[in-house]
Order: sequence, then C-alpha cells, then structure tokens
Amino acid sequence: MFLININGPINSGKSTIAKLLVQTLPKSLFIEVDDLLSDEEEEDLGLTREEGWAERVNRLNRIINREKNKQQFEYIVFAYPMTEKLFKKWKQWEDENTKFVNITLAPDIEVCISNRGERALSNNEIARIKEMYQEGYHNSKYAD
Repeated sequence: MFLININGPINSGKSTIAKLLVQTLPKSLFIEVDDLLSDEEEEDLGLTREEGWAERVNRLNRIINREKNKQQFEYIVFAYPMTEKLFKKWKQWEDENTKFVNITLAPDIEVCISNRGERALSNNEIARIKEMYQEGYHNSKYAD
C-alpha cells in the first residue's frame, strides 16, 4: 500500500491534484482531511485553529490504521500541509507493506492568493497563505 500526501499551502491545488491522482491509480481512496472536521464542529467543540488541525490529523490517523488493516486499497491519497512533526509521524506508518510518500506543490504565492476554482478566498485565508509561505510549506524539505 502507498500512502500519498499532497502537501502545500492553502489554495495550491492539493485537493485537485489528489483527486486527479486517485482517478488514475487502481484501488485508490481519496481522503479530504479538511472535511474530517467541519468549521462548525470545531467551533461547537470549542477548539482553537491548532486544536482543530490536530483533531483532523487524529481522525486521519484512525482512518489510515483502519484501512491498513482492511487491505482494501493499494493507494490512499490525502491532501494536507506538511510539517516536520507530521512527516516524522507519518513516516512511522511505513512497514514491509506500506510506503509513505509526500509530494509538495509549490506554485508562486500570487497563484495561491488569487481566487480560482470553486470558491473565493476570505481575507483570513489570504493572510494564512502568506503565513504558510513564510513558514516554508511551499518548499518542503520533506518532499519525496
């Protein structure tokens, strides 16, 4: 089994590329990590932004472990911004039957802060994209 994360800042095309990849790979599953916890649920639970991210990752971990045990898919593809801590944690998924691959998307910041696709970016999202570029999500040294 291959676990493939598409990494990059907000609006870099992670979900789009992940969905296209799943269409070309046999026995594959796409997991939209952002959808594992809605903003409304995050608010209802009283979680901070960082706690919400952690909860999404915890839910993803449970899904990955369940799917590894079922052995139903050859490829599980998800889209989530990579940090060093997550890279090290997710590398631990590897065993004789499982390989973790992290692919980083790195469009110019002007592309990411532009409105394209299905939704318009909020001012908060644009600010977060700029932060993510400063934090180096577009230039991951953890990219395979």
